[in-house]
Amino acid sequence: MNAAKTPDPRVSRTRAAVRETIRELFEAEGAASLTHHRVAKHSGVGRATIYRHWPDTTDLLSEALTTVDDPLLRLGSGPLRPWLRRELTRMAYVLSEPVSRQFLAAIVASGGSDQRIADLCRDLNRRMTQTLATKLEHSKQRDLIDAVDPSTLLLQLVGPIVLQVSVLRRSVDRSFIDQVIDSALDPRP
Repeated sequence: MNAAKTPDPRVSRTRAAVRETIRELFEAEGAASLTHHRVAKHSGVGRATIYRHWPDTTDLLSEALTTVDDPLLRLGSGPLRPWLRRELTRMAYVLSEPVSRQFLAAIVASGGSDQRIADLCRDLNRRMTQTLATKLEHSKQRDLIDAVDPSTLLLQLVGPIVLQVSVLRRSVDRSFIDQVIDSALDPRP
């Protein structure tokens, strides 16, 4: 008879402490703060333990992205365009960090075959689409809300930034962000 193994409460506490530290570091300082050394130092857990459960920085980022509420688009107040400019600028900064580039490379390399990465991407897309849809609903632009599919709009906004920052490795300035927003919100025939 194979009895179910009861999880060790110490292991559960340790994993919870590390997850909380990963979330806090990511929210406070972004993806660049997610190093094994920093997570160990801030959580009080040995680096060997961190490496055992999260072998590389991509694993740390993946953990962070599953625990934070709005990792790439945060719901905020104010008009739609300034909000988009702020969030897309922040997103470009986060995506330009080395650990984010590693994570994007892992997504591309997996080609959808890694179920964990595929599930994470699906969840990120769902959460970002939901955040954008909520912001659109709170927008005063009724004509825009009725004419725009949040999922398509998300692709139009995020796609150029991901390409510019991670594939082309070019910086993103305010002019580029404004062009992306204008192109997505005011498409010309």
